Amino acid sequence: MKRTFRRILTIVSVAVGLLYCSSEASAQRGEKTLGVAGGYATYNDGGYANIYFQYTFADHFRIAPEMGYVFRSEGASAFTMSVDMQFPFRVARGLSLYPLAGLTFNNWSYRHDGHATRAGADFGGGIDLYLTSNLKLTLQGKYSVMNDTGGGYIGMGIGYVF
Repeated sequence: MKRTFRRILTIVSVAVGLLYCSSEASAQRGEKTLGVAGGYATYNDGGYANIYFQYTFADHFRIAPEMGYVFRSEGASAFTMSVDMQFPFRVARGLSLYPLAGLTFNNWSYRHDGHATRAGADFGGGIDLYLTSNLKLTLQGKYSVMNDTGGGYIGMGIGYVF
């Protein structure tokens, strides 16, 4: 736990440092982003990777579908799909914060016990750091509320803004 906290603190420190190098960009109506992300899943203490898309359809409102895979750890792995609503707010030049809420679907595979397919809800938040007008880093944490398979996802991603 102490090691995880240090890693998160290091990532946040680097993100704040990069803020001074960032452009004037922030989420605007019509903005689209395609990216990849990865991080830590608490349900099986394993890593995950996903592909995400974000579309800002109104000021402070964007839809963000994603598909991913939670790597096998402690005998469990999963395919995940989520559709989240994010509400980004610019807090500084090139830096936005957002809360999120959405729906999720997970299909967990267990080495010896078969499968568990669950639907649930996501809630959490994140930080967008615009490196240029076409490139941004994202740090996100969310919790998926589901029967028997709920857990947190903490990760970082990079996306192309177009």
